[in-house]
Amino acid sequence: MGGTSKLDELSGIAKPAADEIKAQKFVRVVSHHDADGITACGIVCHLLQRLRIPFQATIISNLDSSIAKFVDAGDFVIFCDMGSGQPDIVNRFHAVILDHHIPQEGHSQVHVNPHLIGIDGGSEVSAAGVAYSLARIMGNNVDLAGLAISGAIGDKQKMHGANKDILDEAVKAGVVAAYKGLKLGRGPLEKVLACSTDPYFDFSGRLEEARKFLQELKLQGNIESLSQEDLKRLSSALALKLLKKSPPDTIDSLLGEAYVLNRELIKDVYDFTNTVNSCGKLGVPGLGLSVCLRHEPSVAEAESKRFEYSEQILRALHDAIARIHECSSFRYVEISCSDVTGAIASTIIRYVMPDKPIIVLNTEDGNVKISARGTTDLINRGLDLSVAIRESAKKAGGSGGGHKIASGGMIPKGSEKAFLEALDAIIGGQLNGQV
Repeated sequence: MGGTSKLDELSGIAKPAADEIKAQKFVRVVSHHDADGITACGIVCHLLQRLRIPFQATIISNLDSSIAKFVDAGDFVIFCDMGSGQPDIVNRFHAVILDHHIPQEGHSQVHVNPHLIGIDGGSEVSAAGVAYSLARIMGNNVDLAGLAISGAIGDKQKMHGANKDILDEAVKAGVVAAYKGLKLGRGPLEKVLACSTDPYFDFSGRLEEARKFLQELKLQGNIESLSQEDLKRLSSALALKLLKKSPPDTIDSLLGEAYVLNRELIKDVYDFTNTVNSCGKLGVPGLGLSVCLRHEPSVAEAESKRFEYSEQILRALHDAIARIHECSSFRYVEISCSDVTGAIASTIIRYVMPDKPIIVLNTEDGNVKISARGTTDLINRGLDLSVAIRESAKKAGGSGGGHKIASGGMIPKGSEKAFLEALDAIIGGQLNGQV
């Protein structure tokens, strides 16, 4: 493992965490319920199993003071994909934090975070990558690198920086195989295309239209069974569809380097990532974690969740697009459904309306969940959604944070107007160079 790669640097600051963990007789693992959080949890759970340290894993949607209801104050806790922005909460525990979000001041815990050594956690490494940087110095755990690649893809990160180091290590060990091609996963063509949310096509959610598109191309069967010639025709036709409505960089979501996870039960990285994410978002994160832990009986049920979640997103998305509101510096839409806010925000900003940030407000149980998304172009103009959401949510009596390009939060129901007004002022200031 010689050299001074970014992954090696990250593993270097993980050594105190490794020492803390090895000293424990029991560990609580608390992680986020998206693909990155669940794969990070999977890596940590594999590691603890191999160290023969008993543990209990809990996967949650939001870290707040309610954690005290199910984690005992005396427990040793590993927080994955959360905690860096909530020192007031994590400092109540004896804990290790494995996170890639921008850290806030005031931490008293062992903290493994790429931002602490100048690595951008928003684009160069995910929480699963941080967990892997720890696992690789605690034994021969290179077989877990595929989970780290999946976590990065779940957070829409590219393979550069520490992610590239993980990929190189995984390919060298035969854990992951890379190839150039479509990034749509495997399975029946019409079903895969009709359920696609990223990339999002004008026929997504409309099986008959997807079927008609394929009939015009004279294509049928499973994606993985197509000849190279048929794959080229399909790729060209899909690329043309995307470019009619979306910026040129959306082609990256359709074509490019794809990965086979040789050690995982679901081999295609996009199928794996979407399956795990769907389990988390549909309220069965343990099922997604079981897939990460290579429990074969879980796979069929977990894969069915992938299509169920895609269909749920597409129904909510078509409804949301018809009800978008304009503010001077961003757009927003209010919805009231289960956990699809982030997916809706990501799809709208990437494939439908990329010129302004999009904010999705999802009202559930007396609170309003916020998902905010921007683009690289908007960030280059000054946008920082991590700051904007955190400050405006605070003014509305809530909390928030995340990355410059993607952020989230929670505010009390009834405070939406205060939040939106504060947010419009902050984002307007950022984009006009006043911040």
